[in-house]
Amino acid sequence: MKISGIILALFGLGTTLLHAQDIIDARQSVMLEAEVQESPPRITLKWVLDTNNGGYTIRRKAKNDPIWVDSLVSLGAGSTSWTDTSVAVGVGYEYQVIKSLPAFPFPNGTPNFGTGYLYSGIKVPPVHLRGSCLVVIDSTFKLTLAPEISRLINDIESDGWNTHSLYVDRNDPVTTVKSYIISWAESSPDIHQALFLLGRVPVPYSGEIAPDGHHNDHRGAWPSDGYYGCLDGIWTDQTVSINGPGNRHDNVPGDGKFDNNVFPAPLKLQVGRVDFANMSKFPESEGELLQRYLDKDHQWRTGKAPAVERGLIDNNYPLDLEALGQTAWKNFTAKFGFSKVKELPYRQTLSSQSYMWSFGCGGGGPESASDISNTTNFTTDSLQTVFTLLFGSYFGDWDYPNNFLRAAIASRTCLASTWAVRPNWYLQHMALGEHIGYSAQLTMSNTGRYAPPYWGIYVHSALMGDPTIRMHILEPVENLNVSQTGLNVQLSWEGPSAALGYFIYKKTDADTSLVLLNQVPVTGTSYTDPCPGSGFITYTVRGVELRASASGTYYNLSAGVSGTIQSTPVSWVLNPVIVNCSPGQTNGSVSVAPQTGCPPYAYQWNTGDITAEIQGLGPGNYCVTVTDCLGCSDVFCTDVTVTSEAGSLLNIVYSVLFPNPAVEQVALKVDLNTAQDLQLDVFDARGLQVAHQSYAGQHVQIVWDIRHLPAGLYRIRMESEGAVKWFSFVKS
Repeated sequence: MKISGIILALFGLGTTLLHAQDIIDARQSVMLEAEVQESPPRITLKWVLDTNNGGYTIRRKAKNDPIWVDSLVSLGAGSTSWTDTSVAVGVGYEYQVIKSLPAFPFPNGTPNFGTGYLYSGIKVPPVHLRGSCLVVIDSTFKLTLAPEISRLINDIESDGWNTHSLYVDRNDPVTTVKSYIISWAESSPDIHQALFLLGRVPVPYSGEIAPDGHHNDHRGAWPSDGYYGCLDGIWTDQTVSINGPGNRHDNVPGDGKFDNNVFPAPLKLQVGRVDFANMSKFPESEGELLQRYLDKDHQWRTGKAPAVERGLIDNNYPLDLEALGQTAWKNFTAKFGFSKVKELPYRQTLSSQSYMWSFGCGGGGPESASDISNTTNFTTDSLQTVFTLLFGSYFGDWDYPNNFLRAAIASRTCLASTWAVRPNWYLQHMALGEHIGYSAQLTMSNTGRYAPPYWGIYVHSALMGDPTIRMHILEPVENLNVSQTGLNVQLSWEGPSAALGYFIYKKTDADTSLVLLNQVPVTGTSYTDPCPGSGFITYTVRGVELRASASGTYYNLSAGVSGTIQSTPVSWVLNPVIVNCSPGQTNGSVSVAPQTGCPPYAYQWNTGDITAEIQGLGPGNYCVTVTDCLGCSDVFCTDVTVTSEAGSLLNIVYSVLFPNPAVEQVALKVDLNTAQDLQLDVFDARGLQVAHQSYAGQHVQIVWDIRHLPAGLYRIRMESEGAVKWFSFVKS
């Protein structure tokens, strides 16, 4: 990496985190942390004193607002904190703190300033549904990694994503792959759309650029995964004509490499890649490295690979006026606080101590950063870091064989790496639960929302790793049991001690995503889903904790644990009693006495009555909806008719219904005085018709197959020219 300048003047720090050698990083940074209070609600921003600044300006916006509103306050140079009292519990706020640096103008004479960013809130609500994720997979590994890929899909879904997968050939044109991605994005619109490239998904190349400053030997087309995430704008392959120092960097019209130096539009998708092709220095094969990554990804998500929440910084270019370490200082203090960010040797420290986040910057080559590490070391090291930001010459071009960025995530522990200075990455939202792909999208689309925006929309910027992972992990529940008891489904589980409660979700074949069943978390370890319906139903349980970081507090969800049951319909036993009315009278009645479900029961008749029995009825059809204590309901309908002498209504001489109760078949035999046209209907206990048959003649003998009917009470209605006769039987 070329040093762009040397420091000519020093300035003092009152409260300081840094050694003197990091003075430029400190000058260009506002290192923030927040202290929150619920009652009365307030957010207090704190920062490290810089005695040579010209004052501070603080702005605030909602998380998804594209621009900063007018400043909230301007503060003097000696300020180290400010309290925002215009806040509410349960709302997130993003802050920008700018300090002027009148004594240190830019080389061209324009005013200089340092910045800091923090996303804060008090008890920010949990995120139940995160968005949609497409996992694009190199078909080479469709069979050999099938179990691991299936587990990955389940892991992503368990964190609230609607997940889809797509297999592509590693030799497909990038335009073909993108056409598949566009089709998915259009069919799966969502607030967040993540794109996980797994394996040797074809690599797009674009531009005539040298972001590391090596124009003589590293200028030309660079790999550009952002091409897949940039769904708008025009990509051309017509104008750039350069024969780079290597074939990969050559870019001429019509060669399949694009002209664009910058993204033509903001990225719509949050892109991350896990690709270990051409990593021959590792003793493991490409497939084995992918398998190891997916294993450690699963371990991380399920709380089996904890990391100490603190940040390590090792900047071996402390005098560069670009302030190469500022991205680490600003991001890490917002996550962990001032006291948990240390400047220490990268490899030596991480070999024996855990730091969740790390930053290493040094003179680079395709496989190394000086005084940081190299690809060969990564083949055997188990450095204790999960998210690492790296910077140096050459290796930002991540498609080199044995590339240093990809080697980091090919190692035994690390899950995400970035070339983190050009551009600076803005990861502050992860302190309150966002996934890293959200930060990647913001960074790769940054035209000035976050300062400095240098190289913000250049096509080379990329995330190595799973874009859906988050930094705070609550262990999931264990031993989930799902069973049906009568009308209801019962869930029970064992939860982690850190959980404040649990959310329950449900998904049927008709649902496209999980449906939240309880708006308030249950505090016990069981749940009853009343009247869930029939068919295959998947239930998911997620624990919730109130998680605190150096930016505020929010409700953090564990990965979900799921169980599926085939719910079977249960017929209500209502024990109806029907009393028909006398000729010319309104003295009929209908009553029900439920035995299914749980008391107390509520009744709603089509007459408006709300009791178990209605009286004073004339001929007609009467229906009641019965609802039990858990909200399960059933409907029963029946006819009240006019009574007559037994058998005279239809001139019945003899009738018998047998066997009764019945199991497989029931037979009705009726002899009439004269031949008649008959309509026969079978109704269940709810009054719903389950069979119909017409018959003409004097001697009736009909057999019904009832094996498909659930157990319960059934009634047969025989009608001829307005005259009706009822028969009843029980299916056991």
